[in-house]
Amino acid sequence: MIIDDGVPVVECGCCGIAYALTVPTLQGIRDYYTEQFADERHWESELSSARPWLHRRLLARIAKYKPGGTLLDIGCSFGFFINMARQIGYDVIGVEISEPAANYARRQFGLKVFSGTLEEASLEGESVDVVTLIDVLEHVPEPLITLNEVKRVLRSGGLLVIRVPNFKFHWLKTLLLRVLKRGNFIGLDSRNHVNHFTVNALMDGLNRLGFKVIEVRPGAPNIYRRWLFDSLRIAYWAMATALSMMLGIQIGNSIEAFAFKR
Repeated sequence: MIIDDGVPVVECGCCGIAYALTVPTLQGIRDYYTEQFADERHWESELSSARPWLHRRLLARIAKYKPGGTLLDIGCSFGFFINMARQIGYDVIGVEISEPAANYARRQFGLKVFSGTLEEASLEGESVDVVTLIDVLEHVPEPLITLNEVKRVLRSGGLLVIRVPNFKFHWLKTLLLRVLKRGNFIGLDSRNHVNHFTVNALMDGLNRLGFKVIEVRPGAPNIYRRWLFDSLRIAYWAMATALSMMLGIQIGNSIEAFAFKR
């Protein structure tokens, strides 16, 4: 067990998933993101600059496996990713628990975005070709429920794309920075991240649910318009990607998993 920002985090000895023992309610999560995303100008500036580099690379990978069709983005935030996906030919749908973010996506880009959870959206079964969960599953109190609903709405042979923080990377970084007495370091951010995934735990879980994992790779970093900081992040990502391809070692700070529904 590790105490992260006052929250106990434990790792399951059977499946390898770590989780926070203090889990917010669904209404608590809804209230948190409604408040967090209320400052529209801040997030418009932040997301429009930090995420496109990542989004382009993620979409290029998605197009390799599923070059067209309907793409559902769960936790679509302000809609920048699905707007980019629409520009390259996908029919897009978004689901977002934060009403301010969903309203922005509808108003600014004219996107079809449901305000709420995937389960509340009650989408038609086997109606989408691609489902994406980009930095979302770690926030979901019951990921198994969400993934079962993903499986229901995804067509046979459809593509599931998941991006989550790499627990092993952030756990080691947390320990290192505590040794260095970085008292203001957030760590695993377990007030916000209620689940923590390793590569093996994520792959095993997807296989058990009936998905065929076709690729697992280090996730591309966000870009923050700070030349040195961004260069170091990209260099580390490139090194992590090379190790993943050559030796199957996953040392990236995030995990991207691609899987087909059987």
